Amino acid sequence: MNWWHRAHTTPLTAAVLTVTMLLVPLLAGSSVPIPSLLAGASATLPVPLVLPAVPAALTLYALNRAPPVYDTTAVRPVAQYRAATLAATGLLATALGLAAAYATDTAAPLAAARNLLGYLGTGLLVQYLAGHLYGPLAIALVPVLCALVGLGPGGRPYPWTWPLHPANSPPAAAASLFLFTVGIAATTLLAPRRRQFPTTSA
Repeated sequence: MNWWHRAHTTPLTAAVLTVTMLLVPLLAGSSVPIPSLLAGASATLPVPLVLPAVPAALTLYALNRAPPVYDTTAVRPVAQYRAATLAATGLLATALGLAAAYATDTAAPLAAARNLLGYLGTGLLVQYLAGHLYGPLAIALVPVLCALVGLGPGGRPYPWTWPLHPANSPPAAAASLFLFTVGIAATTLLAPRRRQFPTTSA
């Protein structure tokens, strides 16, 4: 199993995730201005809600470093390795979020851990349906699209924009956990989707 972790740089992704979660409390009061198409004015996007997209996208990139055909034809239980790595990533993010929230008495790390699970699950689903190139891209687009069209009048997030909800939002927690679980199931239990490419005749 060590060869698989080296090939997919799991120690690096774990280190980036750890650093990201440690930075969240320090950036709890920071926000990024972004135009909102429905709120009627410019909105601000809290940095701790966007920052987890970085380790989530890096995790997908690391898992996709080896061509999928190598994983699907390998003798070793690669699907179990992927599932275990993703589950460990979720557990590490949750543990770091709980520890940081307890140490700093702020809810931002909890929201960051929740969003990492949701971002990662969204990326897993997108890359299963559309290809591994689009998984990290989808993760980067989720917070941007939520900020553009997910804020109503007064800057209040709509129910479906789970990344923008506060840390104590049960619907947001349920949505992120659902996406994470379904994403892991789709990429590890379901057969890979075969894509047909048009052929040209000589």
